[in-house]
Amino acid sequence: MLRTRVLSAVLIVAALALVLYVDQGLAPWFPLWFLLSAFVMAATSRELVALLSNTPARPDPRVVAGGLLAILAADWLPHLAAACPTHERVSAIMSEPFASIGVLAWPFLTFTAVVMAAFVAESLRFEKPGGAVASIAGTVLVVAYVGLLGSFMVQMRWLEGCKHGLIPLAMLIATAKGADVGAYTIGRLFGRRKLWPALSPNKTVAGGVGGLAFAAIGAVAVESFARRLGLTALGWPGAVAFGLVVGAVAQLGDLMESMVKRDCGRKDASAAVPGFGGVLDVLDSLLFAAPVAYGFWAFLGP
Repeated sequence: MLRTRVLSAVLIVAALALVLYVDQGLAPWFPLWFLLSAFVMAATSRELVALLSNTPARPDPRVVAGGLLAILAADWLPHLAAACPTHERVSAIMSEPFASIGVLAWPFLTFTAVVMAAFVAESLRFEKPGGAVASIAGTVLVVAYVGLLGSFMVQMRWLEGCKHGLIPLAMLIATAKGADVGAYTIGRLFGRRKLWPALSPNKTVAGGVGGLAFAAIGAVAVESFARRLGLTALGWPGAVAFGLVVGAVAQLGDLMESMVKRDCGRKDASAAVPGFGGVLDVLDSLLFAAPVAYGFWAFLGP
């Protein structure tokens, strides 16, 4: 099991590194990053829709797919508008919110439209009382969980310009996955006391502490790598703080996904990724950690 998980992790990281490296020459368009984000969001939402289909909250797959695509397009819109020659007035309207916080207005405004669309779509197929509200709630949950939380990870590609965006992404992934590896490894070796048995009977307090330690090590390793490249990152204290805070939130994200799976009566989201389960099982910690990581870089980054 551990060998399969490690092999899958190595292949995933290698594929991601290749995409980011090739895409670097296509800044600020990043078409490969768009395609990868679209594929991952589609796979993750499909698994989440399947999970929730076993509950009263049965999301509308069409609204979910359309909503996620619209939010993903909104993530790119301000960056593309700023890079394209357009009419002066249109250009000012489109590219003004270009700061790291302002760009988030685009996916969040799009999400508002998706919420409204979910109501309308459910009304068109309404026949009898008893399921409409739950279905709308399920649809909104999937779009918010995958689309909004995922937007923070997508937007990290542009932090500090097209080149430095690689360092924030690398630090997020190293920290969140370091927390996963540390919690799994230390928990298996030394875990005795359960951390949150109602949500995940296999998580232990020792594993949680080990996850924090591995997360901090991952963040410091990326900080060291950035300095070797002559890039400015968060600094040593900032990297340690990033690792501890983001590592804690990443483990919380893993627990929250465990709650969803247990509530739906499933152990894994799917069997798409050997050693991990589903795509959602790989991304759960990253989705929860991404907003916190983005905030760190937006306010404390160079």
